Amino acid sequence: MAQSGWRVCHEECEGVAMIIGSRKIVVDEAIAQLRLYAETNGAVLKYYDGLPGPTTIGGSDPDRITLEDLARTMVAGSDLRALDFPWLLEVEAEKEFAAVPVDARLEDATPGSPLFEAATALDEKFSGHRGFGHAKKSKLLHLKRPYLFPVSDSFIRMTYSDASAGPDFLAAVHRDLVNPANVRDFKLLQVRLIAEPATSAARLLSEAPTLRLLDILASLLGEAK
Repeated sequence: MAQSGWRVCHEECEGVAMIIGSRKIVVDEAIAQLRLYAETNGAVLKYYDGLPGPTTIGGSDPDRITLEDLARTMVAGSDLRALDFPWLLEVEAEKEFAAVPVDARLEDATPGSPLFEAATALDEKFSGHRGFGHAKKSKLLHLKRPYLFPVSDSFIRMTYSDASAGPDFLAAVHRDLVNPANVRDFKLLQVRLIAEPATSAARLLSEAPTLRLLDILASLLGEAK
């Protein structure tokens, strides 16, 4: 994606900026990019994120994978193969899911804490299947625990180029979520999104988890690199 007039911030940028991975972006630019994302990804916000007003957090069955879950991830570009379906539907992860509350937040999952370890165990339960890589897995786990697992794609991996997959990636995103400057700016983003006109697609994002906003911005920052 071309930068389309918006300025990606590096260390030399003046003023306060949000820090996401190895990149920076000021709030006004973040709002502009979230507007563009919402305008061009309406199906993802409706069928994957369940906006507006998600009522079934974690899907219809939060502690197991369903065909509904897999269909929703495909709307978000998971590119599942036919062979992925039976494997995912048969993974016995009820114990690992049950150890992670459906509303658990990555902000509360300090590396080394019981919640972080439980999240790592759940992540590992869906690792190792040939052709089911980090991007596919992240879209599925984010759907099941939307406040805890970040979405990942090739562009997000560029933004978080210093963090490998798994626990290292979770820890890196956790650091950005609890960064006091980011906490302040994400609250400002939410206020700005709530204030969007009723006709604005971006207003839907005021109901999205902070983690999801971070994911979207991280992907756009990586794509603009």
